[in-house]
Amino acid sequence: MSVFIGTILGLAISNIAVTPVQAGSTPLVRSYEGSSFFDRWDYYGYYDNTTNGDVTYANQSVASSSQLTYSTSSNTAIIRVDNFTDVAYNYKRNSVKITSQDSYDVGSVWVLDAVHLPYGCSVWPAFWSYGKEATWPEEGEIDTIEGVNMGFSNQMALHTESGCSITSTSSFSGTVNDTSCYYSDNDNSGCGVTDTNYKSYGAEFASAGGGVFITQLAESGISIWFFSRDDIPDDISSASDSIDTSNLGTPSAFYSNDGCDIDKFFGAQSLVFDITLCGDWAGQSSILSSTGCPALTGSDTCYTTYVLNATNYDTAYFEINSLKVYSNESSSSNSSSSSTSSSTSSAISMTPLLSIGQNTLLAGSVFGLIGLLAIM
Repeated sequence: MSVFIGTILGLAISNIAVTPVQAGSTPLVRSYEGSSFFDRWDYYGYYDNTTNGDVTYANQSVASSSQLTYSTSSNTAIIRVDNFTDVAYNYKRNSVKITSQDSYDVGSVWVLDAVHLPYGCSVWPAFWSYGKEATWPEEGEIDTIEGVNMGFSNQMALHTESGCSITSTSSFSGTVNDTSCYYSDNDNSGCGVTDTNYKSYGAEFASAGGGVFITQLAESGISIWFFSRDDIPDDISSASDSIDTSNLGTPSAFYSNDGCDIDKFFGAQSLVFDITLCGDWAGQSSILSSTGCPALTGSDTCYTTYVLNATNYDTAYFEINSLKVYSNESSSSNSSSSSTSSSTSSAISMTPLLSIGQNTLLAGSVFGLIGLLAIM
């Protein structure tokens, strides 16, 4: 999950083309949907020590009993922020972070069909992946969906060790934020690409009935497509047993193997959904004001302005029709995990903050950088 700080550089995208073309079909290996959607996920069960967000990620027991994760009568899956508790000052709001127990190697495609993405002032959601069996970012991170606050469109990114970048000969429709994927550059913003389609995030995504995001991890490069509900191609809607991405056209983002050796920088990826609040990106006054929210004034903070009031989070949820994974490689599963795993965290409702003078700091914020490197 990236920490994007600064303005978009708006680098021009060349129409000359190293285009992502994958011949043949890739078989379906796992489908997360309906009442069994949450069966193969681990709940983080700890405070957000990776982006300094003002949330406690609930364990499975709390998330289930509070209906922060559940399946609806329409067979959609809900992942949401607590929008029913008025949090007392110095405490965090409950939210959710879940990681797939299975990981998927180079040669895989994952397709997320969603009807709603989390948005709202202070809200910072993401759907991403990382190399689970290595110390981050040794096997890379792929951000398929990320946005903040009211947002305008989706941002995609890679985070890697040194040596991976976007090349000027790659063909895709998005706007480049930064070319270097190295996590130490540009405040760990990664090689971000912003989708030019405003229906890819926020209120416009919801009003259009949602859409699908397709991420392809291939030796030739990493491709991310977005299609709004009315524009979903038959090759996606009919992909029941296998998928062929060769006719999907120009992706929103493409990271060519020419600039980033995929086999070197990326290993098998575990998939992650999370929603944090405020934190290093969404909580900045300048970011709030540039993404559809009022700038903070005086002694106000993102935390005091938004987090304490439950009514700010009525739109802070994922609603998902399905997440399907196709792969030419066998999926790898952590046999020691179980669908009921909920970390070592106890089922506490909220976690306190530490106050020092007039500044309110997150509990454990001293360890934020360590957590970012160790856990993401």
